[in-house]
Amino acid sequence: MSTKLETLASELETLRSEILDLEQVETPTDEQLARMESIIPEWDTKKADHDRLAERAQKIEAVRSASLHEYNREATAPEVIINRANKDPFAEMDRVRAGLIDPKELRGRAMDVVEQSERMEDDAKQHVVRMLEGKREGARHSLSKKTADAVARHILETGSEDYHESFERYLEDPQGYSARAALSLTSANGGYLVPFTLDPTIILTNAGSANPFRQISNVKTTATNDWNGVTSAGVNAGWLAEGTEDSDHSPTFGNLKITPQKASAWLYGSYEVLEDSDFSVQLPDLLADAKDRLEEAAFATGTGSGQPKGVVPAATTVASAAVATYAVGDVYNTQAALPARFRGPRSSLAWLANQAIINKTRQFDTAGGSSFWANLGMGQPEELLGAPIYESTTMVGTTSTGSKNLLLGDFSQYYIVDRIGMSVLYEPLVKGANQRPTGQAGWFAFWRVGADASTTNAFRVLTIA
Repeated sequence: MSTKLETLASELETLRSEILDLEQVETPTDEQLARMESIIPEWDTKKADHDRLAERAQKIEAVRSASLHEYNREATAPEVIINRANKDPFAEMDRVRAGLIDPKELRGRAMDVVEQSERMEDDAKQHVVRMLEGKREGARHSLSKKTADAVARHILETGSEDYHESFERYLEDPQGYSARAALSLTSANGGYLVPFTLDPTIILTNAGSANPFRQISNVKTTATNDWNGVTSAGVNAGWLAEGTEDSDHSPTFGNLKITPQKASAWLYGSYEVLEDSDFSVQLPDLLADAKDRLEEAAFATGTGSGQPKGVVPAATTVASAAVATYAVGDVYNTQAALPARFRGPRSSLAWLANQAIINKTRQFDTAGGSSFWANLGMGQPEELLGAPIYESTTMVGTTSTGSKNLLLGDFSQYYIVDRIGMSVLYEPLVKGANQRPTGQAGWFAFWRVGADASTTNAFRVLTIA
């Protein structure tokens, strides 16, 4: 049954890719239209077969697990997650990969891996556990159960000590290790997913840097090619006279679709440099730094075309009071322009600016707090009109005409969507323009991330007139 389930899963993935490709064709041929008509029923049939087999496998697994009496169960609303603290969480990995493990046990195993990890700080552990538990009240970084299961599977597949050791050997001697992997017929000989304890799509690695976006925004994780949310303008109430028919106050809904875009990093060097240095040991930190800087620029000013949509382009503009001038009144005008809903106690209100603008703002306070009701000297407090202020390296640091240099908004309305998994591939033979070897080797890393604001009304950015 495991083989049949894997075969159906593979066939469904092939059909899914074909359907998405056909959907992108603007002017389909008659043959493509006919294929689209036939492929949907084929998908429905195979999906029903797959779900039936998967459900049966889960029931069988539940019976098997219930007979062992080796699990301690902890109640967590709205379901029970199996705590496997006394068992090896990496047991029966072939059944994990085949999707034959009950989802509750899958997440329980992953939690054990996180709790037992000596490579992670406590705050990182809490973040991952929150992801595995799915959506909870007050948790900004929440997931659907389906995506939480995918995160759990990712942790189990990339979190064991054996996997870490294999990844380190792959970094130290990728060519030799790939050859050994090929001889042993393993499936990882083409490259490696970064272990989850190093994977920036799982752990918030950039806290405390000049990239504050993952700290203050609404971060989501997906196991599919896009993430869909629902937006609404809400319900408008009205006054109603006695005996009068009420108006229709039904809310309208919209769709927020964010598609993670692929980002990559290519690093290479001569065989001599790679052999004589510890470059491979430094590779994870180098990639994390490159990812952090690339994403900070995109989250701040990204166009949304082939890259995440930045919060500055998404925001509604507020013009400065004077031409080519940034003055204290502009700070108040920017705050006043933001609707009350996004300044309220339920919001995640924050300012964002380049350090040069932050320093210039502090210089407005010449009398120990007269302008802002707080002393802004000596770098404290890190607030502006009661809201925290964060540095964005990419935001404009000048006050010339057209500069967008100070932003205020509710960052719970800015969504960052990570596609699970960051991959690293080794290229042992770099070639020149004439397709001849250059005596160099390289690393190719890639990941996917998207971002956008749910509403432009949640953000205001000061634009110098």
